[in-house]
Amino acid sequence: MEVLMENLVEQELVSLDNVQLKVENKIALPENAKKLIGVSCQLLGQHTTVAENEITVNGNFAVRLVFVNEFEKYDSQDFSEPFEKKIVVKNVDDINKIFATANLVDSQWQLQDNQVVLANMVTITVQNVKSHDLQVVSNLTGDVEVRKTEHQILSFNSVLHDKFEVIENVELDHSCEGVLGVDVNPNLKDIATVAGKVNLKGTLVVNILGVKLLDNVSVPYNVIHEIDFSKGFAVNGITAEDLATGVVSVDAVEMHIENNQKGAVLALKLNLAFNGSIYSNHKFNSVVDAISFDKELSFKAMQANCVEVLPQVNSTIDIESNLNMTPNWPYISHVLAVDGARINHLQVSVGDGKTMLEGVLVMNLWLENEEHIITGDAYEVPFQAHVRMDNIDRDYAVNVTAVPLSVNAKARRGTELLIDAQLGVTIQASSQKQITLINDIEEGVTKVEDGSAIRIYIIGEKENLWDLAKRTNLSCASLLQQNPNLENGCTPGERIVVYRHENVNL
Repeated sequence: MEVLMENLVEQELVSLDNVQLKVENKIALPENAKKLIGVSCQLLGQHTTVAENEITVNGNFAVRLVFVNEFEKYDSQDFSEPFEKKIVVKNVDDINKIFATANLVDSQWQLQDNQVVLANMVTITVQNVKSHDLQVVSNLTGDVEVRKTEHQILSFNSVLHDKFEVIENVELDHSCEGVLGVDVNPNLKDIATVAGKVNLKGTLVVNILGVKLLDNVSVPYNVIHEIDFSKGFAVNGITAEDLATGVVSVDAVEMHIENNQKGAVLALKLNLAFNGSIYSNHKFNSVVDAISFDKELSFKAMQANCVEVLPQVNSTIDIESNLNMTPNWPYISHVLAVDGARINHLQVSVGDGKTMLEGVLVMNLWLENEEHIITGDAYEVPFQAHVRMDNIDRDYAVNVTAVPLSVNAKARRGTELLIDAQLGVTIQASSQKQITLINDIEEGVTKVEDGSAIRIYIIGEKENLWDLAKRTNLSCASLLQQNPNLENGCTPGERIVVYRHENVNL
């Protein structure tokens, strides 16, 4: 008997640490600011560096202050506050196989002594790639009955990080006096793999906060503009059967206003980043059971930990909610604009083939009351939603990213606001599973012939009673007499006992 072995290398993505920290920044209010209207914050341009047993995460908090200046005009100013966090990692074999991602999960602000005090909650996830060498029995030759199965190991392959640029010109309203700021929300709709390449398709939802003249009064207003994008990244060795996951984020936004024959145009230059992972799908045939007719066999089995990664789900969910103001709130005539929308306190639960999302939608609203006084403040809207995911259960670890794509608000009955929002959601689920593999077979002593000539057969795939009769050179009646369980049908992989005391030519 000859034993053929197969060597496999499985790479597993392991979470080392999940750090949550509070980062405080103080920004002096601009000298020309008479009244602060709203504050928005994003974490942009992040990257990681690794040295010895320490990983450093860098980025910038892009903060925008919207205010009324000394000329009673709406104005804004952008600030960039550096962010850096060093994390010590332990028990790592290869420091070069560590990476980290940072996410801004909550942002709050307050005004103290002409300073805007920011309190940002950031979560940093540190992950490591571990390699496992596997050697399994893939084939046997000789007088042996073999039961095989096809296994799939979805192994972590590599981290994919790349940047790309999108340039777009947006025509502005003829009455536009200026642009206070731009929020860009990427919505990744599709991620696919082909030979040597990963292809992305999605939409950038651009929320432009501008100022225009209305009855000779400057008021803020919103313009929603959508930009479709597609981008391909070359990845060596990737195939159509491999799996790619990831998210698109905003790295930087540059803008300026140009004038042409049609009027004012907002020229946008958007730097986007794709952060993802590649998983390779390895298929191999391995022996899971075997019986020798002449000699005793002993098996050595091993348990292999494999990761099962479900295809990434990119979806949109709609939120509709009523926001009731306090009883003494002035009568609301109009909602002029929405700015700085974000998701805070996002929580995820899994069950019954769907992912349940619960969080808080935070936004800055610009309201005009019946006395034509304009105020701006941050408001919170709790929400619950679910996204369907096939083949998912509570054993899966789920990573969810949610961004507000568009938010609309309307005044109702003077003391109530109707909030209508659309969120872009990216869900990635993975689970650990165990498979049993035979990694060694030893051939023992020759079986003693006791006259009964007992043999054991393993039922193969799609075999029926007639097939077994031809294979064992016995009648169907004899097989049923020796193995009454066959009356219920033939189960692949099941053993049957054959006493060769009848020789029938079929």
